[in-house]
Amino acid sequence: MTTSSSISPFHLRPATPTPTDHAFILSTFDSSLPFLASIGSHEQWGKTPFSQRGDFSEETLKELGSSEEYRLTGTSSMDGNLRIFIAERELFNHHHTDGNEEETSEFEFVRVTSDGRCFLPVGFGYVRENWVPSYVKMQTHLPMPDVDISGNGGGGFLYIEVMVTDRSGGDDRRGLSRGAGAALIKGIRKYGEARGMKTLWVDGWAGNERKLIRYYEQQGFRAVGEWSHLRANNVPWLGTLMCMDI
Repeated sequence: MTTSSSISPFHLRPATPTPTDHAFILSTFDSSLPFLASIGSHEQWGKTPFSQRGDFSEETLKELGSSEEYRLTGTSSMDGNLRIFIAERELFNHHHTDGNEEETSEFEFVRVTSDGRCFLPVGFGYVRENWVPSYVKMQTHLPMPDVDISGNGGGGFLYIEVMVTDRSGGDDRRGLSRGAGAALIKGIRKYGEARGMKTLWVDGWAGNERKLIRYYEQQGFRAVGEWSHLRANNVPWLGTLMCMDI
């Protein structure tokens, strides 16, 4: 995986239904809210921490289990053959005590390999095959991907359900996460290519001067349609549907 002419510091690995990966995903979701508020995008996801939203934590653990089930068996109990990927970067000159992940130094969630290498998770992405979220399906004016294609590759498409980079900690940790989103998109494209997929789709919040949409355009996505729908609080959520060729 490369970024311009240099080797990317990131690599992707499958997320697993472990306490560490579960806690990292919840923490990363929560860390996104203060960041979004700081750039004027608080209306995208609201103010309530995800970890405090009903059964969000339990559902996240189920999704991790489904992702691992599909990775290991090729079958899934969830629609769309969900896979969850975590972006990591290796920490050099990072000292730990005895290889126990819980006793590593200043960063949370550091993974220590059997040979003593340390990897910091910096973001994650949920991706599904030949699947479109229901709130997008309801927008009948949008140019939908073909959702009737059977699974297991063969000319279908991938859909990024959600992608979040870690915004927790101080400047040092946030700096290590910079570029993780682009690395996730590149890694998901490679996964799609290996699966025989033809296109990659995503939708994004189009409020706050379309900052998120412009970011996706910088990564190679093109906008194919717009919509808005009312949320439970009767505030409109502005959306843009986007795609790119794999």
